[in-house]
Amino acid sequence: MKKRVMIVGSGFRGFCDALHLLDNPDVEIHILDSAPFFGGVMHSLDIQGFSVDKGVHIFDSIPVALADVVTEIMDGQVHEIDFVSASAFNNKVTPGFSLPDLASLDDSAVKEKIRAELLALASNVPSTLAGTLQELFAQRYGRTAAEIFSAIFQKVYGISASEVEATAIAQTSMGRLKFLDDPDMLDLKKDPFLDTVLAARRKAVGKVDDFVSIYPSDGDAMKGWCNRAVGWLKSKGVRITLGQKITTIVETDANVTVHTDKDVFEVDTLIWSNDSLRALGAALDIPGDVDGHQYGTPMLFATLLTQADKVRDLTYLQNFDPDQLTYRSAASGRFSHQVRADGVSFVTCECPAEIGSAYWNDPESLGADVWAEIKELGVVDADAELVAADIKRIPVSFKLAKLGYADAFKTFHADVANRHDKVVLRDVVPFFRRDIYLDSAHLSELVA
Repeated sequence: MKKRVMIVGSGFRGFCDALHLLDNPDVEIHILDSAPFFGGVMHSLDIQGFSVDKGVHIFDSIPVALADVVTEIMDGQVHEIDFVSASAFNNKVTPGFSLPDLASLDDSAVKEKIRAELLALASNVPSTLAGTLQELFAQRYGRTAAEIFSAIFQKVYGISASEVEATAIAQTSMGRLKFLDDPDMLDLKKDPFLDTVLAARRKAVGKVDDFVSIYPSDGDAMKGWCNRAVGWLKSKGVRITLGQKITTIVETDANVTVHTDKDVFEVDTLIWSNDSLRALGAALDIPGDVDGHQYGTPMLFATLLTQADKVRDLTYLQNFDPDQLTYRSAASGRFSHQVRADGVSFVTCECPAEIGSAYWNDPESLGADVWAEIKELGVVDADAELVAADIKRIPVSFKLAKLGYADAFKTFHADVANRHDKVVLRDVVPFFRRDIYLDSAHLSELVA
């Protein structure tokens, strides 16, 4: 008799969990999600007749084995993304680089101070573990660059780097420092310590890995892949139930009974692949609020329609200027192959905004200002015309671990493990798709 395994969550983690468990013929897989659609945040929005991803959700730098599965699900309708990225800081754009480029600083004395602090760190590498992200910036880049990075972090995420755990660096584009031209950066990177914390543009470094980056080419953005993944998984024998919210989970010696607001299911093992630990705690009647130790970054998400031939040939531009409105702007319509018969496509802009601010209360007023900013940044041509704008409030986008999160999660994880043999809660640290995929490969060991 096959072992019945329920995966709670149909996002990318849930998909990868199911994908790896498909290798075991003795397992019967059931995916459950409270959302009425499959794919979590990957499921695109319908805006102005286009399928618009909620941010940049490319299958970025994934292992070839996973790329093969994605391609199979899409019946070959994928195209490789040759990243054309850029970043902006201090009103200057750096092509081919997606991290903050402090080389654009006007004050050469500041750059020399950063260099001196880095060389001091290299001669005496810090041995203590940083508690906060701000401390980690200082340990990696020195005090001067850390202050600049902390200001950037505050702009993008709306919270101080001193209020989040050092592990939050994995969710940022601030994992390395560039503050000089590429030849000078490469020279500094000859030092073993500095090589781990400094950056140069990819073309200067050369190929850095064997991963690939692909995107669906059927014109329906990531939603197309999500919808096709449902049919593909079902063809492999996976049961999928959407639109049902778990109310209670009861474990006995024999099985796990899962009660939803619509049904009751009995399984042998339950895998929690959802990022809401509050929901799991409520279902298991385990106290604690791990989710309360996370900070959800509010964003205003702008979809701006214009003529496709007026959009720069880029994947995305990340704007690290603390005084500007946009963070990440993407030529999403172009790389998702969505252009109307009249030649109109779209770009998207993620704009950090404080809940209750003027823009938050009147989001439509943001459109013209963001349009002017991305013209200045070169995302669209100077003579491009704004055809239409759609601005949506996203109360929670990036989730960051505030101080105390690791301890709260460790306690909650131990409580679940001590009280339940048949409920599997794994570490939720992996953030990038390749890491999630590789992490799921260990799942079979936990449900054997």
